[in-house]
Amino acid sequence: MHTHTKRSFRPHWRIMTWIVLAFNVIMLIWVIAGASTASGQPKDCGSLDAQTCNAASDAGTAIGVSLLIFLWVAGAVILGITWLVTRPSRHCPTCGRGVKRGRVVCKNCGYDFRQTVPQQPVVS
Repeated sequence: MHTHTKRSFRPHWRIMTWIVLAFNVIMLIWVIAGASTASGQPKDCGSLDAQTCNAASDAGTAIGVSLLIFLWVAGAVILGITWLVTRPSRHCPTCGRGVKRGRVVCKNCGYDFRQTVPQQPVVS
């Protein structure tokens, strides 16, 4: 009797895809948290009046958020290039998972790529 196990839904993404996704989520949270510091009154303004103190605080927040966005873009470009370079060259015909160059057996399902040798077209 064959028992069919129900697979849980989980996208079959590469590890590098998960890293890129996590980086973008972390940077988004960081930018939102940095931008939210602009609201509210600074506690210690020294000898500055409230208007000047708020303007200086807003300028500091803008500089900080700008640097975070620059870091986000630079990191996304580097991770995007790394993602493109490390992508698998072929997919397993049995399970659809990516298989890196040079591998002859799928790590996921054990499919042996050596058993299917591409046929040469017959020229007549």
